[in-house]
Amino acid sequence: MKKKLVCFLTLLCAVSLVVSFVGSAIGVVEALSPGTKESSDVSVDVSITVPAPKLGLEETLFVGAVAAFFGMDVSVVANLYAPPASPTVEVEIKTPQITVSEPKILLSAVYMSQYYDEDPLTIVDMKNKGYDWDEISEQKGKGKKNKNKKKNLNFEDDSFVAFVTSYYDYPPAQVRKWLSLGMSETEIMFALNLAARAKVNPNAMINEWRKGQTWEAIGAKYKVPVNDLTKPVVPIKKFDHVLP
Repeated sequence: MKKKLVCFLTLLCAVSLVVSFVGSAIGVVEALSPGTKESSDVSVDVSITVPAPKLGLEETLFVGAVAAFFGMDVSVVANLYAPPASPTVEVEIKTPQITVSEPKILLSAVYMSQYYDEDPLTIVDMKNKGYDWDEISEQKGKGKKNKNKKKNLNFEDDSFVAFVTSYYDYPPAQVRKWLSLGMSETEIMFALNLAARAKVNPNAMINEWRKGQTWEAIGAKYKVPVNDLTKPVVPIKKFDHVLP
């Protein structure tokens, strides 16, 4: 009788352990799901917080928005981006060592990869090896009808402006003005996204931020939950398969 009881308890423990392991695995898979699924008409589900270390608020929002705009898996975008002031993002078992640290370079590389139907890792690798955008365009456009597009030195700025103005339907001149004032790409993105979520003029957000208010404080003022600050709203327009 005692032997049967011991066997039963052992079996019960084993089953519980297996169920626990499977549940954890499912949780990780859900956290790394593609970033284009719309949770509502307000935002896109692009969580990359488990099991990866968190990026800063601005970087997390930027990565999610790029994934949503191009219809990419958010983990692919995150693995290409390594901001110098943020921890290295590791959202897959093997993290590629080929990364960029500037948002506009990442964005330009993704534009090129999507336009030429190329792995973004290949484009980033070519850029890191010293190829300019014209050279990359020439190589990737060979043999593809109407695909060879020469890009000038302003391609990186043009990529960011095209991305932002399409995503939020905001005037290019205003975005360029913010850049000329010294705002970074991620700061502009964050202000526009928060403004879209709070349904206010982004200049109001930027004015408060320039006065020293934190994004968390500004979000609280407009009743935007902290957990929603890094969630990109649904893009008004998505990638239309043309280069900026």
